[in-house]
Amino acid sequence: MIRLIFCDVDGTLVQDNEQGDYTISVENLREINRTVNSGVHFALATGRPADFVPRTYGRQFSFDTVAYSGAYVTARQKLIYESIFTLEEARHLQALLENQPAELLCITNQNDYCFAGRKSEYIDEFCDPDNVPDHREILPWTLAELAQRKPAQTFVSLVILCHQPNTLKQLAEQASRLGYDPVMTRHDGYSMMKPGVNKASGIQKVASLDHVPLYEIAVLGDSINDLEMFELIEESYAMEKSHPEILARAKYIVHDVAEALRMIQEKNREEQEMSKC
Repeated sequence: MIRLIFCDVDGTLVQDNEQGDYTISVENLREINRTVNSGVHFALATGRPADFVPRTYGRQFSFDTVAYSGAYVTARQKLIYESIFTLEEARHLQALLENQPAELLCITNQNDYCFAGRKSEYIDEFCDPDNVPDHREILPWTLAELAQRKPAQTFVSLVILCHQPNTLKQLAEQASRLGYDPVMTRHDGYSMMKPGVNKASGIQKVASLDHVPLYEIAVLGDSINDLEMFELIEESYAMEKSHPEILARAKYIVHDVAEALRMIQEKNREEQEMSKC
C-alpha cells in the first residue's frame, strides 16, 4: 500500500494548459485532495525553491518538499536538511567559466540570485515577465562584490548557465572532475550537486521521519533530475512526454498526475479489500 507520494513540479504537477497558462490543472488538484483525504501523504520533489509552489499557486499546496533537487529539504513545515556551498566553492566554479560564454548563478537559501559575472543576457532572461515567477530577488552585485559585503555568505545552489549546448556539456564534465555531480535542471543549465545529494536522498530523509519504507512510496516525474528517485523507488510514474531515460525506468507511463493518483488510489483500495479477507 502506498503511504507517501513524491511529485515533481515542472512538466509533471505544473504543465501548460489549452490556454497556454503554466499551471496546476483542476483535475490534478481534485485528485491530490482525494489522495490526501484517503490518508496518503503527498509531497513535492523539485529543482525549484521549497516555497515556489505555495507562493505561486496557493497555500493549499504547502507540502513537504525536496527542493533544489535534494539540496534543501523541508518536512512538517521545518527545514530538515540543507546542502551548503561556500563562497570559496563558488569562486572555484566561477574560475572554471573564465573566458567562456557562460555564467554562474549562485542562489542563497533566501532565494536571492547572484549572477557571478553580471552578464546581462542571463540576467535579462530571468527578469523576463513572461517567465513563471520564482519570487526571487536578483542581487545587484557580482560574486566578488557580494563577498566583500557578506564574507560569510553561503549558497544552497550553484548553477552553470550557457546557451551553447556543447560548451555547457563540456563545462559540466569539467565540474564533475572537480568533485561535483552536475544535474541538468534547465535546458541551458546544470545545477552543481554535492556527491550523494539528489532527489532520492531527499526522499529518504522525509520518509525516515514517518518510518515509511521505500516499497510504500510512489514517485511521479518527467525530467532527468528525477532519475535517481526513479532508480530508488519501484512504484514510479512517468509523464508521457518525459525524458527517454525516465520513460525507460518508469513502471508506469501516464498522461498526467491525476491519472497516476487515480491508479494509486485504486491499488490502495484493492490492497485494503484483500487485507480484509
